[in-house]
Amino acid sequence: MEIFIFTIGAAIYLVAVNLLIKGHKSLNLRFGWPTPSGLANNAICYFFFAVFICAVIPFAFFFPLWLNTVAPILQSTQTNRALLILAGGIVLSLAMWLNYKKTKQGSFNNGL
Repeated sequence: MEIFIFTIGAAIYLVAVNLLIKGHKSLNLRFGWPTPSGLANNAICYFFFAVFICAVIPFAFFFPLWLNTVAPILQSTQTNRALLILAGGIVLSLAMWLNYKKTKQGSFNNGL
């Protein structure tokens, strides 16, 4: 039963990270990023960036670790915790790359 809960949680996590990044991208594009016009649009873009840093990045990094405490699949060792945090970072970086690779926004505009 724990494997089922972990699998469902991991699937929800992958979808949630993807949707959060798509939402961040669409909000930024809505307010004119990378060249927002006006003080209000510039402030809104930086506010969304601050929310992204304070909410989305910790969620993406630490959710796999939390999920393993709810439905323990891996033994709770220091190495496994580091691997789960690393997996969260890989998921975040892949989701960012896949969502931004076709736009002219940020450092992904050269098709890396």
